[in-house]
Amino acid sequence: MKQNRITIKQINEKVDKNLDAFVKKCENKYKNQIYEAVQNIIKNQKIKFVLLAGPSSSGKTTTSKILSSEINKNGFNALPMSLDDFFVERNETPLWEDGTYNYETSESIDWNLFSRCMKGLLEGKTIDMPTYNFVTGKKEFGKMTKLEDNTIVIVEGLHALNPIIDRFIPTEKCYKIYLSVNTEVYFENSQKLRHYQIRLFRRIIRDLHTRSTSVEDTLKIWEKVRKGELLYISPFVDTAEYMIDSFHPYELGIYKSILEHLNSTEKSLDDIVKMLHETKSLPQNIVPKDSVLQEFIPKQK
Repeated sequence: MKQNRITIKQINEKVDKNLDAFVKKCENKYKNQIYEAVQNIIKNQKIKFVLLAGPSSSGKTTTSKILSSEINKNGFNALPMSLDDFFVERNETPLWEDGTYNYETSESIDWNLFSRCMKGLLEGKTIDMPTYNFVTGKKEFGKMTKLEDNTIVIVEGLHALNPIIDRFIPTEKCYKIYLSVNTEVYFENSQKLRHYQIRLFRRIIRDLHTRSTSVEDTLKIWEKVRKGELLYISPFVDTAEYMIDSFHPYELGIYKSILEHLNSTEKSLDDIVKMLHETKSLPQNIVPKDSVLQEFIPKQK
């Protein structure tokens, strides 16, 4: 997949020229991609399922919400669904070589249950859909769901583009979207900030403030996250009919202002902050409340 590119110099110039206008332009560019995808979806009357996939910290949750909202505005009934709710029970979760839980593999999904639910929905039945309890590691039930004539289901998850889904949902009824940071940032010395490193900034901050996960622990599991992406997501990217780039160029300044004030003895964090040394620090209160970036910054009071 071809990556977009931008330079730190270009970003800093836009920040200095008119920060408010720059933030608005970044936000509109992201949302316009979603609006275009929705128009593609509603034009095809066969589409009943939108499959939204992307690696960690791409912004799947917010993107799914905006997709749902736009689909509803166009006279349809959007039904968001997360593949995470189909996780196998924790004691059945596959393991990495070191014995830790492997939530990245497609084998962590209960495909038999997913198959039964999709079959029932396609047959017009009312289905008892699962909700995965991440505290207990077990699925819970009681969410009765039916696929009405004007319903479009949005299936969101790491493995939403995995061809195994084609066994359970007819491909002609699906519209596949790949979401990720699809931009690489260049510095004057030709150093390159890779797209997955931008997602790492997002994940460090999100995990610290919403999941009580230390910087050190996030960095420890990141290697496995990246390995999972390369094994279980990247091979299927080209099957997507539409790609959304969730990168907002001004976000780097937000992350710099947050990361450089974190208390951590982890040398890797120092190296990460150094990656942003040419970036202008920006206050997080410039992030609009409906921005996808709200997934990755501390909640504002």
